[in-house]
Amino acid sequence: MNNIFGESFQGNQSQNPQNPNDFDNITIDRTSFSYRDLLSVDNWNSFTPVFGSLTVVGTPNYSGRYRTIGKLAQIQVKFSATTSIASTAGTDYLSSPFTVKGLSGMGHMTNDTTNIAVGLCHVDVTTSRIYLPTQAASANTFTLFAEFEV
Repeated sequence: MNNIFGESFQGNQSQNPQNPNDFDNITIDRTSFSYRDLLSVDNWNSFTPVFGSLTVVGTPNYSGRYRTIGKLAQIQVKFSATTSIASTAGTDYLSSPFTVKGLSGMGHMTNDTTNIAVGLCHVDVTTSRIYLPTQAASANTFTLFAEFEV
């Protein structure tokens, strides 16, 4: 078997240290989750969430993180306010930190204080927005998870 450098070898990566992409004669796609996981390049990174039209009373507290695995992006956001947060389905949204591609994505929002699901989120590939479900004004902490093609 030849590696990507045209060198012939038999055996595992330790027998061929020039090409860490070959393991026991199996070539792993360098853009795959497996390869990125081996190199620890699929780690979570932080970002500052940006909401549109979200009704916030008091001081907001937003935190977010994301990771990409190949062409898949995953984001997690936690948000709250000192007095209350309210959202209206189809109006209030989170701007994606990425340009969303593909036909659709998926997301959900939960109440982290009461441990109850709030509802599904719509990922709009045209605007790269993640639309929240309706949530009455609450001082609770909420979480959002979404994944989509990038």
